[in-house]
Amino acid sequence: MDEPHVKIELAADLDRARARLARNIDALRHDLDVPTHLRRSFSEHKSAYIGGATFFGLLLSKIPARKKKVYVEGKSRGAVKEVEKAGFWLIVFQFLFNTFRPMLTSLLAKQVTSFVKSRAGGED
Repeated sequence: MDEPHVKIELAADLDRARARLARNIDALRHDLDVPTHLRRSFSEHKSAYIGGATFFGLLLSKIPARKKKVYVEGKSRGAVKEVEKAGFWLIVFQFLFNTFRPMLTSLLAKQVTSFVKSRAGGED
């Protein structure tokens, strides 16, 4: 006789807990809606945002530009020629590799296949 009363009470508690959870989730969703908060804040305090942005832009414009110092040695012309030669050879090797890549891929695939077959045949 007590059992149906307990079930009804548990069901009511469960319904209350679900309703409370739904309210909490709705409140959390409202609190985490950052774009809406930003839009509302901007529309309510438009002059403060524009003034702050203007002030920040003014500060950034007054910061002096960083001047990078470049030191040039008198004997560096030979090093530049070596770099130019290395760049030339890099371009040549890249062209050759791109040209022969299909052949190299096919050859490598055959080598790997034969290696795998020989390993599989040797274990049996």
